[in-house]
Amino acid sequence: MMKKIPVFFRPYHTTRYAYQKLRVCKHCQTFTVLSEEECPSCGKSSIIPVERQAAKEVKRADCARLFISALFALAGVLLSDGPLQMALCGAAGLLLISLLWFMQQRMRPFEVNRALDKLLKRERERIGQDVYRDWETAFANWDTDKQLTYELLRELGTLLHNDTIRLQQVALLHFFALRKDMDLVLEPLLINQYDPLLADYIGEISKIKRDLIKDKTFQYVINHEVEILGLDNGQDILTGAAGAAVRMKRYVQSYPGLVRRYAHRLPKDRFLRLYRMIQQYPNDNWDRLATEVNRIYHEKYEWDPDFQITAVRSSTI
Repeated sequence: MMKKIPVFFRPYHTTRYAYQKLRVCKHCQTFTVLSEEECPSCGKSSIIPVERQAAKEVKRADCARLFISALFALAGVLLSDGPLQMALCGAAGLLLISLLWFMQQRMRPFEVNRALDKLLKRERERIGQDVYRDWETAFANWDTDKQLTYELLRELGTLLHNDTIRLQQVALLHFFALRKDMDLVLEPLLINQYDPLLADYIGEISKIKRDLIKDKTFQYVINHEVEILGLDNGQDILTGAAGAAVRMKRYVQSYPGLVRRYAHRLPKDRFLRLYRMIQQYPNDNWDRLATEVNRIYHEKYEWDPDFQITAVRSSTI
C-alpha cells in the first residue's frame, strides 16, 4: 500500500473572476498565473495584476489628455490680445481642465474595465503561450516536490479549464494524506469520462468533507456507477456518496435510486438520519426508497433504542 504524504497546503485565495489570477511583468510584458514574486521570463520583481496594468494604461491616457488640454489653454493665453482676454482664456482653460479631470475620475472604473477587456483580447495569444509555460514549470516539479506541483496546478486550474489539468490535480491528491481541515475542492475537478482516481477521490471526500459532494458529483457517480463497482472499493465509494446525499432532504429526493441501492450499507448514523427524514415527512414522494428503508429497519434496527425513540416521536407528530 502506498504511503501517503502529510502536507499542509499554502492558503489558496479565490477570486471573483478568473482573470484576477493573471499577472503581468512591467518590464518584459510576460504573463503568469503562478504566485511567484519574480518574473518567470526576465527574473525581475516587477509583476503586477493585469487590472493594475489596465489602470496604468488608463491613467497614462488621461494624463496625455490633460496635457493636451493644458497646451491648448496655454496657447489661448499666449495668443490673446490684451490682459483681459488673457485672463478670460486662462480661466476658461482652467475650467476645461478641471471639468476634464473631474470626468476622468468619475469614469475611471469604467475605463479601466474597458482597457482590461482590450488588453486581454489584444494579448490573447501571448497569454495562452505564457500560461502553457506556467504549466510546464508546474509539471517539472512532479518528481521532486508534489505538493508544490499541486499548488501550482491549482492556480493554473482557475484559468485553464481542461481535463488534463483536473486529472493531474486528482493524481497528485492521491499521494497526500487528506484531512478535514484542508482547503479541498471536488466539483472543479470533475470530468465527463470515468477515471478510477477521481472515483477514489470522491470516496475519500465522502469520509472527510462530505459537504463538498453536490449535484454534479451525484450525477457523476450515477453515470459511472457500473465502472465504479468494478473497483475493489467501488461499493464503499458509492455508499459514501449515498451517505453524503442523506445530509439534505433535497438530495435524497433528487437521487432516491442511489440512496436506495446502498441504504443497506450505510453506517448506523447515516441510516438513522435517513430513517428519521422519512418518518418526519411520510406523505412526501420517496419513490421506492421508503419501502427499502422500512425493510432495513425491521431487519437490522427494530430493537435499537435510538430508532425506538424516533418511532415514538414520529407517532406523536
